[in-house]
Amino acid sequence: MGDLSERLTAEYGKGFEKSSVFKMVKFYQEFPEYEKVATLSQQLTWSHLIEQLPIEDELKRDFYATMCKNENWSVRTLRERKKTMLYERTAVSKLPEETIANEIAEL
Repeated sequence: MGDLSERLTAEYGKGFEKSSVFKMVKFYQEFPEYEKVATLSQQLTWSHLIEQLPIEDELKRDFYATMCKNENWSVRTLRERKKTMLYERTAVSKLPEETIANEIAEL
Protein backbone atom coordinates (compact mmCIF):
# COMPACT_ATOMS: atom_id res chain seq x y z
CA MET A 1 0.00 0.00 0.00
CA GLY A 2 2.99 2.28 0.61
CA ASP A 3 4.03 2.13 -3.04
CA LEU A 4 0.50 2.96 -4.18
CA SER A 5 0.39 5.87 -1.74
CA GLU A 6 3.65 7.24 -3.15
CA ARG A 7 2.48 6.91 -6.76
CA LEU A 8 -0.86 8.60 -6.06
CA THR A 9 0.88 11.43 -4.20
CA ALA A 10 3.33 11.90 -7.07
CA GLU A 11 0.53 11.99 -9.62
CA TYR A 12 -2.22 13.85 -7.73
CA GLY A 13 -0.54 15.66 -4.82
CA LYS A 14 -1.29 15.62 -1.11
CA GLY A 15 -3.96 13.54 0.59
CA PHE A 16 -2.83 10.05 -0.34
CA GLU A 17 -0.89 9.06 2.75
CA LYS A 18 -0.98 5.35 3.53
CA SER A 19 -3.65 5.77 6.23
CA SER A 20 -5.79 7.86 3.87
CA VAL A 21 -5.60 5.23 1.13
CA PHE A 22 -6.68 2.57 3.65
CA LYS A 23 -9.67 4.74 4.58
CA MET A 24 -10.55 5.20 0.90
CA VAL A 25 -10.50 1.44 0.32
CA LYS A 26 -12.57 0.81 3.47
CA PHE A 27 -15.04 3.49 2.35
CA TYR A 28 -15.40 1.80 -1.04
CA GLN A 29 -16.01 -1.55 0.65
CA GLU A 30 -18.58 -0.17 3.11
CA PHE A 31 -20.44 2.08 0.65
CA PRO A 32 -20.63 0.08 -2.61
CA GLU A 33 -23.79 1.75 -3.91
CA TYR A 34 -22.86 4.64 -6.21
CA GLU A 35 -26.19 6.46 -5.82
CA LYS A 36 -25.92 6.46 -2.04
CA VAL A 37 -22.30 7.66 -2.15
CA ALA A 38 -23.11 10.41 -4.65
CA THR A 39 -25.91 11.66 -2.40
CA LEU A 40 -23.93 11.41 0.83
CA SER A 41 -20.86 13.11 -0.63
CA GLN A 42 -22.99 16.14 -1.51
CA GLN A 43 -24.49 16.32 1.98
CA LEU A 44 -21.69 15.29 4.33
CA THR A 45 -17.99 15.95 4.57
CA TRP A 46 -15.30 13.31 4.11
CA SER A 47 -14.69 13.54 7.87
CA HIS A 48 -18.35 12.70 8.56
CA LEU A 49 -18.11 9.68 6.28
CA ILE A 50 -14.82 8.48 7.80
CA GLU A 51 -16.34 8.77 11.29
CA GLN A 52 -19.09 6.37 10.21
CA LEU A 53 -16.82 3.71 8.70
CA PRO A 54 -16.49 1.68 11.93
CA ILE A 55 -20.29 1.32 12.12
CA GLU A 56 -20.99 -2.11 10.65
CA ASP A 57 -24.78 -2.05 10.91
CA GLU A 58 -26.05 -0.39 7.72
CA LEU A 59 -29.29 0.83 9.32
CA LYS A 60 -27.36 2.39 12.18
CA ARG A 61 -24.97 4.06 9.73
CA ASP A 62 -27.93 5.36 7.71
CA PHE A 63 -29.50 6.70 10.90
CA TYR A 64 -26.40 8.70 11.80
CA ALA A 65 -25.91 9.92 8.23
CA THR A 66 -29.53 11.11 8.10
CA MET A 67 -29.24 12.82 11.47
CA CYS A 68 -26.01 14.56 10.40
CA LYS A 69 -27.70 15.84 7.28
CA ASN A 70 -31.05 16.83 8.83
CA GLU A 71 -29.67 18.29 12.05
CA ASN A 72 -26.54 19.78 10.48
CA TRP A 73 -24.27 17.99 12.96
CA SER A 74 -20.58 18.76 13.07
CA VAL A 75 -18.18 15.83 13.18
CA ARG A 76 -17.68 16.54 16.87
CA THR A 77 -21.44 16.30 17.46
CA LEU A 78 -21.58 13.03 15.50
CA ARG A 79 -18.81 11.58 17.69
CA GLU A 80 -20.61 12.67 20.85
CA ARG A 81 -23.92 11.17 19.69
CA LYS A 82 -22.20 7.88 18.82
CA LYS A 83 -20.47 7.78 22.22
CA THR A 84 -23.77 8.31 23.99
CA MET A 85 -25.27 5.54 21.84
CA LEU A 86 -28.05 7.74 20.51
CA TYR A 87 -29.17 5.12 17.98
CA GLU A 88 -29.47 2.43 20.62
CA ARG A 89 -31.37 4.78 22.96
CA THR A 90 -33.98 5.76 20.39
CA ALA A 91 -37.24 3.97 19.87
CA VAL A 92 -36.39 3.46 16.20
CA SER A 93 -33.64 0.95 17.05
CA LYS A 94 -36.20 -1.34 18.63
CA LEU A 95 -38.34 -1.55 15.52
CA PRO A 96 -38.08 -4.23 12.83
CA GLU A 97 -35.38 -3.54 10.22
CA GLU A 98 -37.87 -2.85 7.43
CA THR A 99 -39.64 -0.26 9.57
CA ILE A 100 -36.32 1.41 10.44
CA ALA A 101 -35.40 1.61 6.75
CA ASN A 102 -38.77 3.19 5.97
CA GLU A 103 -38.44 5.69 8.83
CA ILE A 104 -34.96 6.72 7.65
CA ALA A 105 -36.18 7.08 4.08
CA GLU A 106 -38.99 9.36 5.26
CA LEU A 107 -36.52 11.62 7.08
